[in-house]
Amino acid sequence: MPVTIAIVITNRSAVELGVLASIAFGLLMCKTSPAQACGVSASGVASCSLAEHNEAARPHWAVGVSGLYTSTRLRFSDDLQADQVRYATLATLAYLPTPKLVLQVGAGAAFGGTLTAPDGEYRFTPGPTALIGADFRAFDDGRYFLLLTSGFSFSSARTHLRSDTDTAGSTSYTAFDLRLGAQFGMALARVVHPYALARVFGGPVFWHYQGQSVTGTDTHHYQLGAGVAFRISRALNIFGEGVPLGEQALVLGLGLAL
Repeated sequence: MPVTIAIVITNRSAVELGVLASIAFGLLMCKTSPAQACGVSASGVASCSLAEHNEAARPHWAVGVSGLYTSTRLRFSDDLQADQVRYATLATLAYLPTPKLVLQVGAGAAFGGTLTAPDGEYRFTPGPTALIGADFRAFDDGRYFLLLTSGFSFSSARTHLRSDTDTAGSTSYTAFDLRLGAQFGMALARVVHPYALARVFGGPVFWHYQGQSVTGTDTHHYQLGAGVAFRISRALNIFGEGVPLGEQALVLGLGLAL
């Protein structure tokens, strides 16, 4: 749930001008060498290799924003199962105490979705969501990278039957989620960074169904998918993720180093 990279694009007689151009290019490359690889945390803030920057020059803060869609099946007590679809946005603030470690917090809103139970389809009202997490760049040789991710999240909303126009009779829905993951990818031309991802997760869901309190969890406690990040500038990158296996998800976002 995850910060920058630098990319430098740098005849009196033709020979003299060529020499001057070569010297200027060399000085620019020495001043701001390009960063190596980029991975994206589960939170949406990109965590890029900063090992080539000195400690004083590298960014220590980053912000990010992402939008996500998820689809999963929940299993509650008393053999109750329900298919869940949710939409949410999340803003994150990240602190990078070292070039490899990212600590982050996030807040946002789940603003829609449905929960399909045996007696009908329940609609979610908008509700808050929050996240704390940490990512660690375990490996980065300039071409390949391995990013370990972790996050603990909370979300809350209310549900009511789609056929029920009286939302005063809605019931509470609260979910907690702890997930651990890994992203392995590569850098292509220092601009495009495709990666494969795997995550495991779990946590309780508390819901009121037909007047009873029920507790549930996901039937699939994993995600397998892929993503790609694009380095737009020294500070800005955008990314997308698609997760077809396990808990299905689609994520789009951007990260900005400060």
